[in-house]
Amino acid sequence: MSINSERTAFMKDIRSIRSYKSDPIDKEILMDIVDAARMAPTARNIQPWEFVVVTDKSILQELSEIHVNGDFLKDAPACVVVLCNTNTEYFVEDGSAATQNIILSARLYGLKSCWIGGCKGPFYENEDIPMCEGEPCQILPLYDDLCSKLKDIINAPRELELISIVSLGYSDESFEADKRPLEEVLHWDSFKEKNK
Repeated sequence: MSINSERTAFMKDIRSIRSYKSDPIDKEILMDIVDAARMAPTARNIQPWEFVVVTDKSILQELSEIHVNGDFLKDAPACVVVLCNTNTEYFVEDGSAATQNIILSARLYGLKSCWIGGCKGPFYENEDIPMCEGEPCQILPLYDDLCSKLKDIINAPRELELISIVSLGYSDESFEADKRPLEEVLHWDSFKEKNK
């Protein structure tokens, strides 16, 4: 029996697209995309997420001026801000699952998107920062200030953590990405070093 890879083809061409047409996105489509996000897997069904859909051009402009990796937000017709309450140790995983559902459901509507990092973003990539198991050893003022400003723009409560901002829009842009081949990353039953 052959596997019908057409079922996953729409997922395999998802790329981070930062250039959009000015065409607006119907409110019903945006609502359905967020509805798919709220149905994402969540540890112990805590559902710590909140979603802010932004279509106001002035707010998109403000977000683009603050987020170090989001200058193109000003040209997107919409974005979804994913926030999570930190009352669960898995809030990052839960918010990331919701973010992926946004990207997948947007693609089914013919939209392109870009996942812009939130609470674990590379805000310090050019600085010498002590790390503890891959994370900064403390919440750093620059990050805290950046997240506070982003949350202020959308009036988000302080207790919520910014997980991601997903830009959305129609676009003709597409490109091939250099992905590692399946046979290089797939291991059966246990991890085995690949011959190089």
